[in-house]
Amino acid sequence: MDFLLVTIGSLIAAIGFNAMFLPNHIVAGGMSGLAVALEKLCSWQPDYFLYGSNIPLLILSWVFLGKENFAKTLYGSWIFPVFITITKQIGSFTDNQLLGAIFGGVIVGFGIGLVYYGDSSTGGTGVLVQIIGKFTPISLGAAIILTDGMVVLTGLIAFDHETVMYSLIALFIVSRVVDFVAMGLNNAKNVMIISQKSEEVQQYLMDEISRGVTKLRVTGGFGNEEKEMLMCVVDGGEYPVLQRNILAIDPEAFVIVMPASEVLGRGFSLWKHYVHEDHVGALRK
Repeated sequence: MDFLLVTIGSLIAAIGFNAMFLPNHIVAGGMSGLAVALEKLCSWQPDYFLYGSNIPLLILSWVFLGKENFAKTLYGSWIFPVFITITKQIGSFTDNQLLGAIFGGVIVGFGIGLVYYGDSSTGGTGVLVQIIGKFTPISLGAAIILTDGMVVLTGLIAFDHETVMYSLIALFIVSRVVDFVAMGLNNAKNVMIISQKSEEVQQYLMDEISRGVTKLRVTGGFGNEEKEMLMCVVDGGEYPVLQRNILAIDPEAFVIVMPASEVLGRGFSLWKHYVHEDHVGALRK
């Protein structure tokens, strides 16, 4: 699945690059942005430049991100230039630089977001973004702005200041879309439930949808009455059914739902462990 995401994402990003960024001289950061400037200054082919420039960055990927990530990054850094070569004849979607920056940012950002969601990158400064994301609390979008902002400024050498302004617009859009795709695809919900029938609700959560439950002791602010709150993390697709069934158990249940941008553990980042119905009672004892 990760390699499939990297392949699809690289193809989408390559289309956005050749159809929007390159013909409109949008230097939206990264080695691909630098390739746009060098294509103008030195007539270097962007795909060939990307092949060569990834070598030292792949070494960093091996050292800091591990062998598994290196394998996927090696694949991404190879397949992205290949798709740029394949799609270079696609032609420009627009000659308007503003439209190229906006829609190119959306297309490229969506593609790169899929690649990052596949725990990889297209090489280039994407490796640096992953290293920053792994060792610091900085989000993917902010890391892109930090690493690629300097690349955008190189556009001043090859192009006029207005082109650089459009490039900054594109860079901002790319970073926002990457954050949305890479984090938004994880649509897990953190559900907190206060109910007079908490035991029945807990049994439903554990037996019917096989999700773990955490019990929290809470105190009401009005009557200082102690109650029990259940906390459970579910997939976004599971929540509508969960909501209906909880309210069927207790129509007066108080339910709080919050997005969980990242969930690690069994059932999410690890395989879900299903307990056979006959063993549920024994396990509880």
